[in-house]
Amino acid sequence: MFEGFGKIDRISSDSMEQDHIINSLHKKFEDQKKHYQPKAEDFLDEKGFNKEEIQREIIQAKHLKEKWEKQNGEFEQKNKKISDVFEGVIVDQFCGEWMANQAEAFFTAEPDDFLRKVDCVIEFKPEEGETDREYLGLGIDVTFSADYATVDNKLTEVWRDVERSKKIPVKYVDTEHYKGSLEVCRIVVAADKDTVLELARLYKHKDKSELDKHPFLANILLQMKTQLESYYNYAKENSAGGEYLRHVTKTLSTFYRVYSEKEDFIKQHVDEVLASSVFRTVQDYCDNKLKER
Repeated sequence: MFEGFGKIDRISSDSMEQDHIINSLHKKFEDQKKHYQPKAEDFLDEKGFNKEEIQREIIQAKHLKEKWEKQNGEFEQKNKKISDVFEGVIVDQFCGEWMANQAEAFFTAEPDDFLRKVDCVIEFKPEEGETDREYLGLGIDVTFSADYATVDNKLTEVWRDVERSKKIPVKYVDTEHYKGSLEVCRIVVAADKDTVLELARLYKHKDKSELDKHPFLANILLQMKTQLESYYNYAKENSAGGEYLRHVTKTLSTFYRVYSEKEDFIKQHVDEVLASSVFRTVQDYCDNKLKER
């Protein structure tokens, strides 16, 4: 029996539903950014900040944003929306079960996003009873692509700083717990398009229980662990500066608190993660960097 037209209609219907979900969530997250994203201009009168530098960075970020919009067509704009939705889901989920309720996350100000390639920051909560500790964050560069060269390119950008023992400045932080600047390790969190669309569908339909235990969380946590451990091993073997090694060690040990809470969950899905092209891209890149030492 010929079902070609019926199949085409189903594909078209699925595509329309996906577009509706992405457009709806993109508007939701853009509205969230208007309310919760730090604004560089709010730091103009803050002590320790250079007003002229802030104004210059605001202009530079605006120029880069407008340049990207002019140089990219409908296909790239659509993919950017999907990437923005993935970023929004990450930020929301990292504030709860995905980080074992031990962290919060926030969007970065546009200069930190466009100039320093940090989409969002994980803000680790202090342990119970811990009162005297440094503010600790982890910078995230979120990406999705079926072309894993894109993920490689993101990792290459991050590793330029790792090789120089350089932490990334996030200049405009304004959360419930901290206002000011900080320096962080930066990692890439990557996914393929089908995974992002599935996460978006669950988020749109408010299927919180399915989202909280989605198998891709294991992939994300192993991506994070692989990168942070490779930074630590690279810094240790290359006699990196004491402050950088101390910071990487502290970030990794803090992340292990989250990882240990999720270890049983990860074990349930580890075979799926190891078969994932996204995870293998991250793992192979980090392994190759360590072999270059």
